[in-house]
Amino acid sequence: MRTQLLDAFDNGIADSDGSVAMCFNPRHGLRAIYDGKTYDVVICFECLQGIWFVDDVEMPGFLLTGTPQTVFDTILTDASIPLAPSEFH
Repeated sequence: MRTQLLDAFDNGIADSDGSVAMCFNPRHGLRAIYDGKTYDVVICFECLQGIWFVDDVEMPGFLLTGTPQTVFDTILTDASIPLAPSEFH
């Protein structure tokens, strides 16, 4: 599951064609703790943008495609975690 999620995330970033909207209503996120640091990623699949933080310090944003959302949503749904409301659901 972790590999599938990270592969989808990486591919979404790599496949971005630069398309972006300006809404930023993040409904998905990732958190990892590694080597004493906390990494948080928030993603808005509506506008195809993400922001990441290291120990609560904001880093440069990134663009991605909407393709990874299916993988994110499937993992959440399979774990009985309700999806955040969206005009697209």
